[in-house]
Amino acid sequence: MTKKNIVIVGYPKSGTTWLSRLVAELVSCPLQGDWGFEDLNAPYKEGLVRESEFQVYKSHHTFDEIEKAPKLEIDKIIYIVRDPRDVVISGIHYFSFLPKLLAEKNTELNKILRKTYNTIVSKKEKKRQMIEAVLIGNTTINPWLKNSWFYHYSSHKNKDVFIVKYEDLLKNSDLESQKILNYIGVEKQNEHIKNSIKNQSFQKRKQLDKNKKDTHQKKILRKGKIGEWEIEFTEKEKEIFKNKLKDLNTPYDF
Repeated sequence: MTKKNIVIVGYPKSGTTWLSRLVAELVSCPLQGDWGFEDLNAPYKEGLVRESEFQVYKSHHTFDEIEKAPKLEIDKIIYIVRDPRDVVISGIHYFSFLPKLLAEKNTELNKILRKTYNTIVSKKEKKRQMIEAVLIGNTTINPWLKNSWFYHYSSHKNKDVFIVKYEDLLKNSDLESQKILNYIGVEKQNEHIKNSIKNQSFQKRKQLDKNKKDTHQKKILRKGKIGEWEIEFTEKEKEIFKNKLKDLNTPYDF
């Protein structure tokens, strides 16, 4: 049977992995890893024994990149959008950075040095680089950060894409989960929805990953909170975001 493909998309550090796992469990289908990549050992594969007409993939592609990725036909696309200021804070704790002079050249040697030097780069410098990535793009941190947050979000807006706000999903998981199921066209009992949300909660997933050797999985889930930027940002940094994004059509107030 040909599977119907659901692709969960988001800008890096927007909750894409969380939503991918949640949707796969809500629908009772496999999570097959990254869209457009054939990696049998992908860390995001799970629930492969679930039998369903659907299967879920995760992605950080822009809309046009998803369409060009060498995969089968896409049935549904769900985009998760998160406040870009919180994306910055989450990225600081997730990505490995280099000092400014080294980061300007993305060489093979830099890739080797990145983990070592990351421990001596100041938090201020990490924040500067992440703000640059989110507002303009910065591949010296990670190739998936080549586009700005707004460009990435805009590429999916006004397309045949269901958009979920990270903050809404965190605050009202039951309602947002039901909306997702309605969009996909799958009916599930309330008990199943509540169990899926519980199984994929940050607390439950962190506990499951606590004793695993895979450090990458542990880094994916840090706090998942809303509004950390309000404490972490300086007034100048807040003003930078306001000046850059206040007049653009986004789901957030700047």
